[in-house]
Amino acid sequence: MKNIYERNISSEEAQQGYFLVLKHKLSFFPEEGSTFSVKNGPTKKKAKIESYHCECQGPDKPHEHYFVKWSGLAKGDHLIIKKVTNDQQLYSFRIEENL
Repeated sequence: MKNIYERNISSEEAQQGYFLVLKHKLSFFPEEGSTFSVKNGPTKKKAKIESYHCECQGPDKPHEHYFVKWSGLAKGDHLIIKKVTNDQQLYSFRIEENL
């Protein structure tokens, strides 16, 4: 498994203050609801995977969307998260701004 999670931030993510975690990348992070640390430069903060029920593919295909609350994101920002430790407790966070 790759030791990195990347995605481009959508307008909804930027407006609502979170970034989505794709279902096939959930294993990169600790279990849903478990707290982990994210280092952004000299700052370290706590985060956790959360979810909400969705029927965006219709009522016959209900599913969950997974996300991490994170303010200050802008549409088009390129998010890069790397594991710092193997125990899934510390990650580094970097944004490449959409210029």
